[in-house]
Order: sequence, then C-alpha cells, then structure tokens
Amino acid sequence: MSRTEHEEIIQMGHLAPPDGENGILFQMCGTTYPNRNYLINRPTSTVSCLETVRSGKGTVILDGREYRLSAGDTYLLPEGHSHRYFSDRTDPWEKVWVNFSGVFSRSLLHLWGLDNTCVFRGLDLSPLLLQLQTCAAEGDPIPAAARCTGIMTEAFTRMAASLTAHPDLPLTPAQEMRRYIDRHITEPLRTEQLATLVGRSVSQAQRLFTAAYHVSLYRYVLDAKLALACRLLRETGMTVREVAAYLSFEDEFYFSGLFRRKIGISPSHYREQTEQPELPE
Repeated sequence: MSRTEHEEIIQMGHLAPPDGENGILFQMCGTTYPNRNYLINRPTSTVSCLETVRSGKGTVILDGREYRLSAGDTYLLPEGHSHRYFSDRTDPWEKVWVNFSGVFSRSLLHLWGLDNTCVFRGLDLSPLLLQLQTCAAEGDPIPAAARCTGIMTEAFTRMAASLTAHPDLPLTPAQEMRRYIDRHITEPLRTEQLATLVGRSVSQAQRLFTAAYHVSLYRYVLDAKLALACRLLRETGMTVREVAAYLSFEDEFYFSGLFRRKIGISPSHYREQTEQPELPE
C-alpha cells in the first residue's frame, strides 16, 4: 500500500485470477481524498475504472461526453475508451475506486448490459469497494482474488439492477424473460423456470417470446450460450471442459457434440481455426 496526502493506493497485480489466466485482472484500488487539482487523463485507457463518489463533486468525460457527479453516484469507465475526470475546484470529491481489465471482465460487463452505461445515479457502491480494499491487502493472493471477484460480481449485479429500477417503464413479459436470460446465461435455464418468472404457462411464455423476438425461448438460450462459448474459446485460455462447466452444460462431451451440430466443427477445431492469421484477400 502507498499513501500520499491526497490518495491511498493498493496494488493488486499480484492477485492471480482464481482459475489461472481466466478471470478479472485487477490492477489497483484505493481512495482519493479531496484535492482541487486532481485530474486523470487517459486518451485510450488500458483499464476499466469503477468508482463511487463519497463526498464532494467532480466531472467525468467519457469519449467526449461529459457527466457531473456528486456524493452517492457511481461511474464505470470501460477500457479502450477515452477517460478524463477531475475534481470540482470548490468542492473536490472523495471517492473509492478499482481499476481492472481483461476479456473476462469485459464479458461480464456485456452480459449484464453494463458496457454502454457510464453513470449510476444514487448507487453507492463504496461499502463494496472498501471491502475490496480489505481483501486486496490480504496475504494469500489466490483466495484474495476469488473474494475480490465475488465482490465485483456483486457490484455488477447491483449496477444492472439499478438500470431497470424504473416503475414507470414496466417490462413486457418477453423483455423480462430476455433480461433474465442475458443476466443468467451461465446458469442452467429451463423454459418452465422462465414461464414461472413472468406468471405464464409454458406455452404462453413461448408464444410471447417468439412473437417479440422471432425465435423460440430454447433457441435463444442455446444461441446465447454458444455465442459466449465461441467468445471464450476465441479470447481466453479456458479449456473445453472449463467452458462447458462455466456455461452449465451437462458435461464437456454433451457440450462438444452440441457445439459441433450447431457450429459445424468441434470446439477444439474452432479454437484452432480462430487462432490462425487471416489470409490476405
């Protein structure tokens, strides 16, 4: 841990993801104390930032779009974008934060529909981010990384929930089922479960979903799982067995057979093909 007059920083690079190279790649976390001259500028950031303002005010500019924040607000700045943020000069903010990166975290943000949202008004995640700091300072990196990943997953869950907290804009049954599928795609999903979620019979739920999205519930779930499987095979080092388990398939043999029938080649062959450089046209 390092501390200055205006900032306390805990390095997290020593925290290996709990499953090897696949997981959230934590960089650092900490607390920024009031400083009227505070300014961060990353033209193309290599890290994602999750931060909650505890007091004071500040400004965030993501890809040229400006947001003004105050106590109790949370903001998320994804990697690969332009980040610029700074304190209000008359009422500088105090905030807690974490920087992270990696394919796994990008997949989680996409899964929860968070990759296109910057500001979460009135969502105070400071207790979770302070808990993250405590875990990051623990001695054994493997269990610490697992606990930190759990904390981040809880933070993402709360952020996703806040996006749909609009009682004046109720979701249709089809939208509610799709939202649930998208957020729980790594879990076992049954049509009966989704029908119960929206208070409909199985046949009614299937008819409503197909009418809204022109695809059956079963096909939508399967396509979503296979799309994520392709991405994990393409962009991570997860084994076929790990991908199958992560997506809640019965076993790697069932997953491999299903993948071959739907995609046309085996998961292993798919990975080999996508690793090859593209030929010039």
